[in-house]
Amino acid sequence: MKRLKAEFESFLEKNKDAKLVITGHSNMDLDALCCCYAMRSVLPNAVMAYPDKLDAPAKAFYEHLGMEFVELGKLNKEEFDGLVVVDCSTSVLLEEAKGWKIKLIIDHHHKSENNLPAELTLRDKDAPSTAEMMAEMLPAVSADVAFVLGVAIVSDTARFKSARAHTFAMLARMLEISGKEYSEMLGFAEPEVDLENKLNVLEAFRNMRIQMHGGYVVVTSVVPAHESLVSSAFSDLADVAFVGKWKNEISETRISSRARKHVKVKMNEVMQEVAAELGGGGGGHAKAAGCSAKARPGETLDKCIEVLIRKIDEVEK
Repeated sequence: MKRLKAEFESFLEKNKDAKLVITGHSNMDLDALCCCYAMRSVLPNAVMAYPDKLDAPAKAFYEHLGMEFVELGKLNKEEFDGLVVVDCSTSVLLEEAKGWKIKLIIDHHHKSENNLPAELTLRDKDAPSTAEMMAEMLPAVSADVAFVLGVAIVSDTARFKSARAHTFAMLARMLEISGKEYSEMLGFAEPEVDLENKLNVLEAFRNMRIQMHGGYVVVTSVVPAHESLVSSAFSDLADVAFVGKWKNEISETRISSRARKHVKVKMNEVMQEVAAELGGGGGGHAKAAGCSAKARPGETLDKCIEVLIRKIDEVEK
């Protein structure tokens, strides 16, 4: 982390007056949103942008704080010195970065075969959130930035399910600087699901398929939207969950996968193999990952099960 921090501070010194755009991955979550906000605190001439939309918790927090974001696709590349990308390093999740000069990437996800080219990439694949990296690297953290990063840390670790010792130290520091209570951060990190999304999740439960292999309960479902929310809900009970959504405008399936902590197979490896076999891109974390595929949802979910079974059998051997 000392090396990453030194490189980050060097980047800030060179680009403190640059006119940059700060963005994150598609369907921006709290980690990406809050890291954009934190980056903006040290790049005063920068503009924050979202590639397409925000997920429900990010949208609620965005509206609460009155953040000023613009749509990335509506910006003129020629008017800016480049792009800063947080919480993402794959073109699969940020197709809108095409044609931009990427000055900096800060990410905690594993490097993928669809890695975005950048002048500088700061990656800590052991960090459970990009917010934790930001909290460590920023030369100074104000009270409002500390609050925002604390919310992202709680959210992206799924309330510390993927935390490490350093995570608790960083959150304690953010709580102290912000002057906020943990309960307030938790309220934004895990907001109450609205009625529409509750119905979407319950409908997905009704349509899910259940299989068993290697002592694991594996569930799959196809949904019209909110695949990440549904897969997270499934994983409260199922050992492994795969949820697919068809994106008609680009003829592509998006898969969100989750696994409980005792599952020995890594979901990011499953997603990478599925994507490789079906013409897409994939990656993420051992317990939460995703992929895209040039196949319909049913075929893609079948491939997810096939790859998962193969990996379970390899582990057992």
